[in-house]
Amino acid sequence: MKWKKEREEIVKYTKQIYKKGFVTAHSGNISLRVGDKLILITPSSKSYEKLKSSDIVEINFEGNIIDGHKMPSSEYKLHVEIYKSRKDVNAVIHTHSIFACTMAALNLSLPVILDEQKEFLGGEISVANYAPSGTDDLAIESVKALADKKAVFLSKHGAVTVGQNINEAFYTSALLEKLCQIYLFIVLTQKQI
Repeated sequence: MKWKKEREEIVKYTKQIYKKGFVTAHSGNISLRVGDKLILITPSSKSYEKLKSSDIVEINFEGNIIDGHKMPSSEYKLHVEIYKSRKDVNAVIHTHSIFACTMAALNLSLPVILDEQKEFLGGEISVANYAPSGTDDLAIESVKALADKKAVFLSKHGAVTVGQNINEAFYTSALLEKLCQIYLFIVLTQKQI
């Protein structure tokens, strides 16, 4: 099996985002850039508890399956569009965590509230204009809102984080969730920042 190490990494981090509650069952997805126009991505509708490295799908930027026996995540267009626009990104994680989803559901951007947000995420985190899941429009709107940052909210949907590697994208997901929680607590206390 080609890309064995990379497939195992995806499975490892998929199980971590599941254990942390950033996704449920088979929501969300993870991908890795493995070639000039090739990515590995989690399959569509596969339980993360039962996910194996052989379930990970290799696709090209047109969405054609190069290797794998499952259908790729329905959000593959989102991942591909990010890789096309950001040469510095080699990993993408899409989550449905509670606090990030709350921000996305309310269409709230995340202003800089702690130094680590500016340092690690690049500043204020924007909300992409709404578009249905799995569509070209969602991919395009997400890339626009992501710009040069490491995270973006998907309106009425969830969040996406990126990194030079999968560990950085995972750390970014965890940091984003923490910052969203802090921000929503600030809003609840109605204190100005």
